[in-house]
Amino acid sequence: MTKSELQHRMQVAAAIAEAAAALAWQMRANGLAETTFKGAQDFLTEADGATETFIRARLAQHFPDDAIIGEEQGGVAVGDGPVWILDPIDGTSNFSRGSDRWCVSIGMARGGRAVLGAIARYAPAEVFVGAEGCGATLNGQPIRPATTTDMRRAIIEVGWSMRRPLAAFHDLSQRAMAAGAGLRVGGSGTLGLVESAVGRLDGYIERHINSWDACAAVAIAREAGCWINGFDQGDWIGEGNPIGIGAPGLAAQLSALMEA
Repeated sequence: MTKSELQHRMQVAAAIAEAAAALAWQMRANGLAETTFKGAQDFLTEADGATETFIRARLAQHFPDDAIIGEEQGGVAVGDGPVWILDPIDGTSNFSRGSDRWCVSIGMARGGRAVLGAIARYAPAEVFVGAEGCGATLNGQPIRPATTTDMRRAIIEVGWSMRRPLAAFHDLSQRAMAAGAGLRVGGSGTLGLVESAVGRLDGYIERHINSWDACAAVAIAREAGCWINGFDQGDWIGEGNPIGIGAPGLAAQLSALMEA
């Protein structure tokens, strides 16, 4: 796939993500964010399903031969061709409670690698995009991770997942704090990851995250120049993986935390 083709896909994905974020926000304003649960601490609203349906329809209009995998409606990757991997609302628990810490995430993988991402927020109005060889931007301006080199000056988000024992989260958090880092837990893995790409955080680490939460952010962070732990390997699309993204000056220290 040429650079111009990737740029075109990135632009289309960004426009769709921005429109989807506006749709989700409007549905919430209209009272369609009442919460149901897929499992313990696994929130779902009517807006999640409607937003994913909207994104799928728009992607299919532009790229009818591509596979699509979404958090709510599933899907499978076919061969090494392009596969869109999306989360219609990441941070649903925040979304359902009226918080603005949520986003729409549209990623694309090709040949088993995350190569493109578009992440949109409604308020504040932010669109993060990146594609392999095309750079990474926030609202059209180039982004770079923080220049931090000392964990004692770092702010790290530690993700929490019901797919791993609670002790694994406690252990990772304690290791980060013992290294001197200040901790954050924001309720949206996608935002934690992409905010590491723009330097608002110095890193994001988690023992397990699904592909729809991370694909777009990984592609963006890689283009921004972040350290990444190698998330997109093995059966990451179907099964997820541990993830670490952060400032390149903290690469060795973050890697050591992830390996412990």
